[in-house]
Amino acid sequence: MKATYRAALMVAAFVFLLPLSARSEIREGSIEVTPFAGYNWFQDKQNLKDRPVYGGRLGYNFTPHFGIEGVVEFINTAVDDKGLTSVKEGQFGFPADDVDLYFYHVDAVFHFMPEGKLNPFIVAGIGGAHYKPRISNHDMAAFNVGVGAKYWLSDHVALRADLRDYMVTEITQETFHNVAATVGVTLAFGGRDRPVPAQAERVEAKPEPIPIVVAPAPPPAAPTVSMYADPATIVQGQCAKLAWSTTGASSASIDQGIGSMDPNGSRQVCPGATTRYTVTAMGEGGTRTTSTTVTVNPPPPPPAPVKVAPRAAPKVIDRLVLRVNFDFDESVVRKEDVAELQKAIDFVKKYPGYEISIEGHTDSRGTDKYNQALSERRAAAVKEYLLKHGMIDTHQDNIKTRGQGESQPIADNKMDKGRFENRRVEILVLEK
Repeated sequence: MKATYRAALMVAAFVFLLPLSARSEIREGSIEVTPFAGYNWFQDKQNLKDRPVYGGRLGYNFTPHFGIEGVVEFINTAVDDKGLTSVKEGQFGFPADDVDLYFYHVDAVFHFMPEGKLNPFIVAGIGGAHYKPRISNHDMAAFNVGVGAKYWLSDHVALRADLRDYMVTEITQETFHNVAATVGVTLAFGGRDRPVPAQAERVEAKPEPIPIVVAPAPPPAAPTVSMYADPATIVQGQCAKLAWSTTGASSASIDQGIGSMDPNGSRQVCPGATTRYTVTAMGEGGTRTTSTTVTVNPPPPPPAPVKVAPRAAPKVIDRLVLRVNFDFDESVVRKEDVAELQKAIDFVKKYPGYEISIEGHTDSRGTDKYNQALSERRAAAVKEYLLKHGMIDTHQDNIKTRGQGESQPIADNKMDKGRFENRRVEILVLEK
């Protein structure tokens, strides 16, 4: 391990002997990406050869002093003493030869001098170590502590050096120390700049103003005024808009009970008969008036009512009475009625292009209004079944539904059997 500590001293000397600068380079809210490479020294009792290490870091600076970063590292190494057969937890020996080691961890970073080009820092974190082939298991807990520094070459590019002690542990058994020294290039993105100190305002002496002699103002001219109505002719019961504008006026007024108004503006008027409106503009130079007329015409007589001849009821060409009997107060097609509904599909297909009326019926229990709505739902349920189980799309617009409520019984509603037969659906083919 002597070589390990000599390397640690060299990296520490590089970190703390770089030249300093008063310029801030760590920005709050910035994101940093750092690819890196270096060398790793294994503790002797782990029986692994010291080899190069490669990896990358992705960090975020919450403040100029404090940040957090995720790190992934890779080391390809080999067993040092291949003759070792009796190994302890965490050691490698026969028959292992080539070993791949991955470190993955999350670290907290504290920058001592975020305001300079050189930013020394300390770091500590927690993660895991993945070995292939496995030791006692593929993954072991890993803790790390270290020091380092960033030296900024520009606002967004810095050189970075780290010295870390990776403590790979079985927690309750064995702990191994791996020391790594790495260098990399940090690329920074985003973040907020420090506010620039305000500079003292430079006050210059101003020359005394030259007095200006003002000639007396001429007497004020009389105001001008204009006015129009839009539209100028309306139908009785409608409204028009009066608009006026003046120059040189301090106030204006309109007759016909409207009173004082602004010198420039508009007003909606709804006269019952033809009316003349006059606007008066008042200013220091006197008064001016102008007028406009809104002509009101009586409304036209209402159009004569159009008589529509009642449409004759269509003739029924064919009729199919389905024994699709619904349960009481239900509009759901029952499984035992599938055979009857297949007859309905075959019946409708015989009349392509004809108007089909599906009519639902109920028994006499319930109010007329409720039974009417129930019969409509039953007719709609049969139509939905026909379209879903065998009808073609061209039939859809020709099929109408209608509810007859309890108005057309075919059996006695005083008996359960009669009421059951009345809860039915009929299909009518109507004349084109």
